[in-house]
Amino acid sequence: MDIKLPLLPALIVLSFQVVIPSSYGATLGITATLLPACTAGTSASGSTTFGTINFGNYATLTSTIDVTSAQLAGSIRVNCVNGLSYKILMDGGTAGNVTARNMTNTTNSALTVAYNLFTTATRTTIWDNTTGVSATGSGADQWYPVYGRVPAQTTPAAGVYTDTVNVTVSW
Repeated sequence: MDIKLPLLPALIVLSFQVVIPSSYGATLGITATLLPACTAGTSASGSTTFGTINFGNYATLTSTIDVTSAQLAGSIRVNCVNGLSYKILMDGGTAGNVTARNMTNTTNSALTVAYNLFTTATRTTIWDNTTGVSATGSGADQWYPVYGRVPAQTTPAAGVYTDTVNVTVSW
């Protein structure tokens, strides 16, 4: 048999052909994690606020003054994911005492007007920094009115009286 050497490389190449696939499949995993989270209040000028409860204008404090907050005017807005338990607490304001809150005269800090904030319209439960109000998120805005009371007291000098209460929403 007479084999020519130039055919030998061609036979070797034909017997060792490599198959290269024209496509390849793989899987892609998809995941998302919903974190237990809440938002509260409204943002204005870079800070979060619940608005202001305004007791109004009075010449004397010889009678009790009751007010109820409204949306964007003192009511507490909370939006937590559905099923998430949360708590709303309020501190004692500048007085530092939840049972004896005071508004202070803006020009003479020695002058004060006693007031308090409550969780119910009957004004029997003070909104404090321990128990507060507990609820469960619905995934939508939930509004909580704040019930304010200025008890009858000796009327201090005329002027503007203010206080700032810190509200904490924890979950």
